[in-house]
This record gives sequence, C-alpha cells and structure tokens, in this order.
Amino acid sequence: MQKVSKTAWKYNALYIFTWYFFSTILSIYNKTLMGKDHYNFNLPLLMSAVHSGIHTIMTRILINYYGHTVQNYSFMEYFIKVVPCGVAAAVEICCANASLVLITLSFYTMIKSSTPVWVLIFSFLFGFERPSLKLVGVISFIVFGVWLTIDGEPKFDSKGFILVLTAAVASGLRWNMAQYLMKSSKSNKNNSPLATMYHLSPIMFITMLSLSLVIERPFQQQDTATTNFYFDSVSKSIISLGIMSFGGVLAFIMTIAELYLIKGTSTVTLSVAGISKEIVVIALSVLIYGDELTFKTYMGLMISIIGIIGYNYYKHASATKKHIE
Repeated sequence: MQKVSKTAWKYNALYIFTWYFFSTILSIYNKTLMGKDHYNFNLPLLMSAVHSGIHTIMTRILINYYGHTVQNYSFMEYFIKVVPCGVAAAVEICCANASLVLITLSFYTMIKSSTPVWVLIFSFLFGFERPSLKLVGVISFIVFGVWLTIDGEPKFDSKGFILVLTAAVASGLRWNMAQYLMKSSKSNKNNSPLATMYHLSPIMFITMLSLSLVIERPFQQQDTATTNFYFDSVSKSIISLGIMSFGGVLAFIMTIAELYLIKGTSTVTLSVAGISKEIVVIALSVLIYGDELTFKTYMGLMISIIGIIGYNYYKHASATKKHIE
C-alpha cells in the first residue's frame, strides 16, 4: 500500500470541506425552492437540466482556459463507459430533487444515508471491493437503521420515499462508474475530474431535459397553471432561470469537489465524510423547517451512522494490515 503524502491529505481535506459546505447549502436551497410547503417550484426535472446545462458550459470554459486535454473515446467506448455513467447521474439527481417536493429534508437525508450500502454493492460488482462476512454485516446494520428511520417517519410519503431510494441506488452506481471511468483512463492527466464532467454533463443535460419535457411539460399550457406561472412573462422567465442557475453554480462546485475526492481516495471516503454533514443537515431541517423526529427515527439514524463508522474502521484495519505485510 502506498502512503498518502501530507500535501495530498491537505488537498483531500480541502475537497471534503468544499463538498461538505456546498452540499449542505445546496440541500437547503433545493428544499426551500421545491418544497410544497415553501416556494413550491414544482419543476425539479427542469431545474436539474438547467444545472447540467450550467455544468456543460462551465467545464468547457475551464478546460479551454487552463488548456486541459480530454480523452477521446471511440463510439463503442463512449456508449459503454460514458453514457451509462451520465444517465445514472441524471436519474440520481432528478429523483433526489423530485423527492424534495414530497418529503421532509430530514427524511430525505436519512434515506439518502443508505447510499454507502449501494456504493458497497456496486463496488463488489465493479471489483473495487471484495465481499466478506464483515462487509455483509455492515450493510445489514445500515439497512436495519434505514428501516427504523422509515418506520418512525411521521410524515411518510410512499412516492417521495421511492424517489429518494431510487436516487440512493443510482448514486451508488453513479460514483462507482465515475471512479471506474477516471481510474481506467490510459492517461491520468487526460481524464481529470474536470474532463470527466466534460463528457458527462451533456449526457446528463439531454437526459434531464428529455425527462422534463415528457413528464413536466414546463412550457405547455396545463389545467393547474402552476407550472406556467414561472414562465408566463419574460421577466418571470429570467428570474426563474436565474434562480435555477444559482443552484447550478452551487452544484458545479460541489460535484467538482466530489470528483476530485473520489479520484484522490475512493467513493467510500466520500460516503464516510458525509456522516457529519448528514447530522448537520438534519439539525438544520429541524431548526429551519420544523421537521419532526421520533424516537425510532433517532435510533435508525444512530444505527446507520454506527454501521458506516464500522465500515470505515474495517477499511482502516485492512489497509494497515496490508501495509505491515
């Protein structure tokens, strides 16, 4: 096992802090904007598409500015490696944003905490991790914690739950694919996290916009007229696009930090680093939105956190053992 230099640890710490800060702000922004009890901007798919459009533009500007090169894929490589990763990312973000319309931010955060389970399962499939009884035990522990959280939720919404669970599954697949995409590159320089976003963002934009046009139909006249309220004049359209674009900038910075963290460490490091962030987001959701938490909810959260910490200890012990050998 190779030792990580002090400089690398400093950069990884910076990536963790950046991701921590902007992901927390983005969670509050998304819930305030889309929650049906708040601003009720009921176009989560369109907003996700605007975010990806911002990412597409910003990655190209930065790559040209810094003179980065990007890896060229053959049609088959692009279709097999890049497209599935982009679609998985689009599904994860769309489902996550759509769920916030229906469920509380605290419940969303707790179910999303099951992401390490799906990260591990897909890590087994991709060959990044080797299955063992200890890892199966960790997964079972986290799953039990999530089950308690679901059972103790006072404002349970089945549709919102399915959406956020789908987002958690897609997230596990997404980040393993991103890790595979970056670490399987022939040239480490030509497949930086920025270059990865260069390839993924257009696929995400097309997928999200297509879903929005088919499901939400944001620019068509509808009976409720709630959708058209945001685009029934030029001034309202500009304001709506401006609000969505602001979230796109937050999401861009967060995603860049995520990708650099994954490239420097692993997807599991990202999952473990999210433990404290989840606690902060849940605390803020109680303070800001008045979310109700039951005893079962607290127990489920604590069990899930213990499970994630247990996995972190397992990884550390395994790495130390290999280094000694």
